Amino acid sequence: MSYNNKSITINNISKMYKMYDKPQDRLKQFFYKNRKKLYREFWALNDVSFSVSSGTTLGIIGRNGSGKSTLLQIIAGTLQASSGTLNIKGRIAALLELGSGFNPEFTGRENVYLNGSIMGLSEKEMKERMPVIEQFAEIGEFIDQPVKLYSSGMYVRLAFACAVNVDPDILIIDEALAVGDMQFQLKCMDKMKKFKEEGKTILFVSHDTYSVKNFCDEVIWMKDGRIYRYGDVLSVTNEYEIFMRTKSEPVAEEKVLDSSEQEKKVLLINNICTKDGSGKAKETFSFKEDVYVEIEYTLKTKLKGIVGGVAVTDQRDAYICGVNTKLDDYSLPSLPGNYTLVCKYDQLNLLPGTYYIDVGFFESAGLVRLDYKTKINSFSIQSADYIAEGIIHLDHSWISGGAGSEI
Repeated sequence: MSYNNKSITINNISKMYKMYDKPQDRLKQFFYKNRKKLYREFWALNDVSFSVSSGTTLGIIGRNGSGKSTLLQIIAGTLQASSGTLNIKGRIAALLELGSGFNPEFTGRENVYLNGSIMGLSEKEMKERMPVIEQFAEIGEFIDQPVKLYSSGMYVRLAFACAVNVDPDILIIDEALAVGDMQFQLKCMDKMKKFKEEGKTILFVSHDTYSVKNFCDEVIWMKDGRIYRYGDVLSVTNEYEIFMRTKSEPVAEEKVLDSSEQEKKVLLINNICTKDGSGKAKETFSFKEDVYVEIEYTLKTKLKGIVGGVAVTDQRDAYICGVNTKLDDYSLPSLPGNYTLVCKYDQLNLLPGTYYIDVGFFESAGLVRLDYKTKINSFSIQSADYIAEGIIHLDHSWISGGAGSEI
């Protein structure tokens, strides 16, 4: 294997934790040494091997407890593997789970300098970067207050500002962008897009497969501490989505925003309805009738590259079809204002039943949800004829053949 263009190379990495039934067993084990084992072995990672080429954005997906965060901590150097080898080329900046990386008793400024020194930057280099980090974080006088006084949003602001402004070769992001206001998330995304353009390596962990599909070049699916799938983004994430649906994972309820939170949003979905070809609003359609999904929304600030999407599911949460304006190369307005977006389904051939609609808007990379509504509306398909069974009617024909057959 050639390592010349590999920024990360991992060979047979494993991580084992000792699980004790009683706290006192931990002390007893010290005296027993290897003569008697008072613990159970839990392998958070088991024989993991892969490499990442320089300039690649690698997505890492998997259920909670699959080993994603453990793997990132080992790569970042905050956790030591039980076995295996790790080769890193370049400077790493990591934004891991909330609460790691900063000393809560130190001020924000002190933590920034400490973080820089750990990454090998001199005090002079950090002094030069400090104004940029302060400006990016936008936490004001709190930069000189102990981190233990920070809100989760302030913590992430400073952590991200520090991570992206120390000129890393490798950036690790572990779900951290889920915290913070919309404007800051968009600013972070602009920085991450710039990193991609500069050819830096990015490891991106997310439960949102839509984000992974839009932002990553390759993807790893972690399962039970091992790599279950590694490769093409679409094929791996599609298989993962099917797996998650069949496992009936609980879906988090959509948070209802109060008026103050809505004021902070960049985009708001105001109304969604289904209409027929004459423009009449209705919820019941005939088989193979045109169906129009009309979305009214408000864009509050100038933002280029907005992506709008519509997804249809059935009563059993089977994901039937999801389309968006980015896939169809359809541009949306970027200036503030009130707009209407219509998704037309031509001669919809869904079989009779009730179907639900999801509507969402995202920034250009698909990582930040500007607004998203789950099962915000529904419609029904009816037919007087018994057409077929299942969800969708596939166009088909019959061909009969064979010697001596009679019809």
